[in-house]
Amino acid sequence: MLDLDFAFFNLRKQDRRGLIYRKSILDRLAPLFFSPRVEKLIHLDGLNSQGCNILLPLGPGNLRLLDAEKQENISQRSTEILEDYQLPAMAVDRLHKEQLRLLFPSLPLVFGDNFIKALASVFIREIHSRRGIKKVIITGETEYFPEFVAETAALGIPVSLQSTHPSRYEILAYHLLYEKGQAVSTSYLKPEKWERGELVLMFDPDMRQMAISSPRAFCIKFNDQVKGLSREMENHLAGNGIDPVLHNLAPILEISLLAKAGFFGPNAEQDNAREEEGRKFLLLQELGNQTGLWELFLDKAI
Repeated sequence: MLDLDFAFFNLRKQDRRGLIYRKSILDRLAPLFFSPRVEKLIHLDGLNSQGCNILLPLGPGNLRLLDAEKQENISQRSTEILEDYQLPAMAVDRLHKEQLRLLFPSLPLVFGDNFIKALASVFIREIHSRRGIKKVIITGETEYFPEFVAETAALGIPVSLQSTHPSRYEILAYHLLYEKGQAVSTSYLKPEKWERGELVLMFDPDMRQMAISSPRAFCIKFNDQVKGLSREMENHLAGNGIDPVLHNLAPILEISLLAKAGFFGPNAEQDNAREEEGRKFLLLQELGNQTGLWELFLDKAI
């Protein structure tokens, strides 16, 4: 049996079409022809890490058509593959977060949110150390967003939360400003007001908003379809037949870092196991420092 560090679960990009993919027929054929399987190995030479790609040869719409029993069979078969390789957790494609949470209700899943926040934090520190930043502007949000904003503001750089509905962040900004003394404010999204010396982090998955840019401010986008954050790591994925976009890259790198650090092993450090979820991106940031991973991304910051 191969010694693997991680597993990555994904679906076909497009739904399968045709008569046999109608619900009544698909329910009968799924257990025979459309079961999850190890499609190929994933080699991450930059991290000296190896995993497997577990592919469900159906699209997200096909999966939704299956009845509860057939979806349970898919979940059980995927879990059996993990048990065969002694892997207690699984990275999954970020595009199908809610659907896969329902498919694997009891399995630890890694979506890459902490990796994205860790990378954003690394960019902030690197750019500030080299150029100086007079303000960090954040549009959109991530999971455990208040913790990320608080850690960013703790660097001593003013933070502006910009949105088409700024009132949703007023309580957060008030708490950080008046209770912690951190310079956090809210305002309406106005890219035309962005200035030189400001760093804009764009987390919003809405592609219409992600198309916003500024000729003056330095903008870094973290939407699921973005490419170009690290050519080397993206080339590793492409060479293994994985689409090298962030919705695949982030979960794969997060689970690889955690696995190499022994986070999922039988002798995992208890401190890691108890890591507060909202601050886990800081653990990822430190693991990236230890492995030298961030050096593969920092040409973007420079």
